[in-house]
Amino acid sequence: MYNRRPRGRRGVTLVETGIVIGVCLIFMLAIFEYGRFVMVKQLVENAAREGTRQAIVNPSSGTTAAIQATVTNYLAGQPLQGLSIQVYKADPATGANLGDWRTAKFGEGIAVQVSAGYTPMLPTFGFLPATVNLRATSLMRSEAN
Repeated sequence: MYNRRPRGRRGVTLVETGIVIGVCLIFMLAIFEYGRFVMVKQLVENAAREGTRQAIVNPSSGTTAAIQATVTNYLAGQPLQGLSIQVYKADPATGANLGDWRTAKFGEGIAVQVSAGYTPMLPTFGFLPATVNLRATSLMRSEAN
């Protein structure tokens, strides 16, 4: 008599399991998406730094195209929207653009700024932004004479 189950509750466990698994999968995929965002953000910062390293070594003989190619290479083929790479002579105190980076003398600042849009792989559900703007600026002092 104690082992009887009510007959109307046979499908409830299946429905509850489906709901819990769905919520857990969405939560897990959101964690993966956030990890991917942090990875791409770090790639953009590293790419800007490597481009600046290349620019400070030889500003008189380097080209903007070569620095942009280096930055693009360090982005490791990530699908970024509206990628913009700027190289310029910068004020070391404020980071303000002072003109052509190839005119930088020893000790003057050279900056590389990378701007791009990150598009999540998962749906945004209408309340998250469809594209997140990423921007990284790296400023170093010129090592050339």
